[in-house]
Amino acid sequence: MRQISLERIGQYLKTCINIIKQNGGSISAKDLIKEMSKVLKDLNEIELAVFEGGSPRWIVVFRFWTIGLVKGGYIKKVKNVWYLTDKGNNIVNLKPLELTHLSREAYLEWKENKDDEQKEDLSLEDAAKYIDENQIMQINDPLSNMKIKPDIISFDEILRGVDKGLIQISPFQREFVWSAKAIQDLLDSIYRGYPIGSFIFWKTSKRLPYHRKIGGLDLSEAAEGTNIDYVLDGQQRITSLYAAVKGARIEEMYYKFYFDLSIGKFDYSKIDKNSETEKTTKKDSLRVPLEKLFVDGPSYRRYMREFPDKFQNILDTLYVRFKDYAFSVIYVIEENENTEKNDIKKITNIFTRINETGKKLTIVAKMIARCWGEGYDLRGKLNDFFKSEELQVLREETILHAASVILNNKKSRSKNILEDTKISELESQWDSIVSAINQALDFLKDNIRIKNFRYLPFDSIIVPLSYFYYINQNPSAKQKQDLFKWFWKACLSNRFSSTVESKIEKDCYQLDDLLANKEVEFNYSIDWETFNLRLIQQNYYQKNAFCLTVLCLYSYMQPKNFKDNSDIDLVKNFSDYSKHNLHHFFPKAFLDEINDPNKDEKDSIVNIAFAPSITNIEIGKQGPSTYIGEFSKDNKQIDETLKTHLIDSIKDFGLEDDNFNKFLERRANKIRNEFRRLLGLTSQIEQDLEHKPSLPIDELEIKMRQFLDHQLSIENENYWDEVIPIDIKDSVERKIEHELRTKPYEHEKFDIPSEKLNFLDIMDYQKIILYNWNIFSAIFKSRGQIEKHFSSLNEFRNAIKHVKPMDEVIKRNGEAAVIWFDRILNSIEF
Repeated sequence: MRQISLERIGQYLKTCINIIKQNGGSISAKDLIKEMSKVLKDLNEIELAVFEGGSPRWIVVFRFWTIGLVKGGYIKKVKNVWYLTDKGNNIVNLKPLELTHLSREAYLEWKENKDDEQKEDLSLEDAAKYIDENQIMQINDPLSNMKIKPDIISFDEILRGVDKGLIQISPFQREFVWSAKAIQDLLDSIYRGYPIGSFIFWKTSKRLPYHRKIGGLDLSEAAEGTNIDYVLDGQQRITSLYAAVKGARIEEMYYKFYFDLSIGKFDYSKIDKNSETEKTTKKDSLRVPLEKLFVDGPSYRRYMREFPDKFQNILDTLYVRFKDYAFSVIYVIEENENTEKNDIKKITNIFTRINETGKKLTIVAKMIARCWGEGYDLRGKLNDFFKSEELQVLREETILHAASVILNNKKSRSKNILEDTKISELESQWDSIVSAINQALDFLKDNIRIKNFRYLPFDSIIVPLSYFYYINQNPSAKQKQDLFKWFWKACLSNRFSSTVESKIEKDCYQLDDLLANKEVEFNYSIDWETFNLRLIQQNYYQKNAFCLTVLCLYSYMQPKNFKDNSDIDLVKNFSDYSKHNLHHFFPKAFLDEINDPNKDEKDSIVNIAFAPSITNIEIGKQGPSTYIGEFSKDNKQIDETLKTHLIDSIKDFGLEDDNFNKFLERRANKIRNEFRRLLGLTSQIEQDLEHKPSLPIDELEIKMRQFLDHQLSIENENYWDEVIPIDIKDSVERKIEHELRTKPYEHEKFDIPSEKLNFLDIMDYQKIILYNWNIFSAIFKSRGQIEKHFSSLNEFRNAIKHVKPMDEVIKRNGEAAVIWFDRILNSIEF
């Protein structure tokens, strides 16, 4: 029978411990099972299968696995009541797999001495009948000789351990230190006594190839034969805390962390390493530098005297909390460790397997460990690739995915990367792979005009592009255009939000067709019907792929500065891309001040634009009518500037009268239409209606007159007198008479019916068609549709030709009428 996984069994044990703790440390066996059944809602048919004794399999398995916890002294059972011991309270934060390993060790130790002990409770012995004991013995478990030991460690011990090389970060993981703000929050959590999670250390005398610097600081090498604690889980917290205390580099900057007595919280400030003197302010007198909390007691007491009496208690509490804070640590220790031989491949295999038990080692770290074992320094190669600051926002996993699709026939799942990749081939092809990735990135910069990879919606999109450029380094214009459409369709359809590897593989197969110069269709679903509403309702969020796709469009438009129409440097100005570098067209403070009914949409991505922070500051909380008016005094090209921000008209887009609702509707529609244009989904007439609406109306009128002349001439070449309504003929005659007063020499021209048609108005076309419905019914089918579309066309034409106000309904209906007539007339030969 299929077994229940160790991970799942660990969940049983963790659920049990949590329930006992939540019930004050004790609960009856009956109530425990009842509560566990409520929590474990996703029990499958294997777990619910009933044994001879009538108990479901999961309960039998669970009871058997608690033997280890009982014999280890973590749980006590007395007369059908389960108790959590003091020792048990120390394991409440262990992960499920850690609990199964802990239980197994205690069980094996008990079993070894079982003959000398009293027999276990009969129900547990019965349970054992139904369990394959090999499952708990785990004979083939690669970590069967590993012991887990929960413990605590102080802040001082961590700092000293890192200093002396006794606590090391593995070289397989990417160097990473949290942001200054995240470190500030971590320090506040420690000050308040909040738990920050357990560390997991592998304690061993074995040596990994090398250990890293932290924030640019060189670390000591431990003496040969000394046990080293390799950090398996907690790397970011440890490196961040160490960097903060030691003043190491964080995010390419240097910071000073301190406790601000005036607010009772931690804070930080930037340090200028190039300045010879450090400026001090009055506020500094109430700031306690973080490093002061790690001096000896007498030195700290002397330092406390520099502060007013009212802060003495806080200062004392601060010191004690950091000195006494107990970090939870779980040591993984190899029993009977063989220290005679430092076999790199064996060491890296052990390291990888230990991490797999907690599922903490990334695919990159596993691959780097595997490469180390075969003598290839993948860590160094990745470090070289990421030396460029612009690339550091990309994930290392993405680089391995790109390598895998190239080396493993378009496949990039974890198995393909870790098992199928030949290290010798990876080594020999590395430079070519990196070259292909760089060409893919150049394509994004040159063709999509992405100047900053921080707003790339999915870095996975680099993988198929790299595959393409590995095979073809010099694509044709047609191939580039198809890649261009693929990018926008993939982003707009949110293609790489899930099942990424399978979609990458499918896309690579399609790119094979493109490489073979075949026609390729990328049929990804995009909901255009609700697109405008989605745009308006989508608040700006820098991790949202849809927002980032819109930002890519804003970048593609090559936006200009409102102030002077100069180019906006999206590389330099947005290296620290944040809300301060993105402008709200309608400033939030302005919308709040006027209490705009649509102010809840103030953070809509439609209300966002690129603008240098200096311009953003200058705008402040002014409404668009004010600041655009001011900028237009010096920027005589303000209309052209706004077009680079997808705003066609100050008036039509609501900027002139600060109409926020109108702005949202118009700009959302403009964004939608621009996306469709980039994808080749709009006809020429739709594009003309968007950019120069007068042109398609003029062309439609010419086409309509030619059509009427052709259809009426079929019936009678001299149709004017026969089929044109009398009121239209009279109106045209008056217009011709007026024309002849200035051009009497053209009187013969106006004897031709087609020339007379040039004097018709829009609604005259409708009247002629309906008057001669027997001729036109087969073409237009519905008199109602004719009347509706001519009415819409007439309103639309008058608003454009006479520069009249036009609401969204008139605009939409008018555009629909132009397209409707255009399609019908294009279907007729004349």
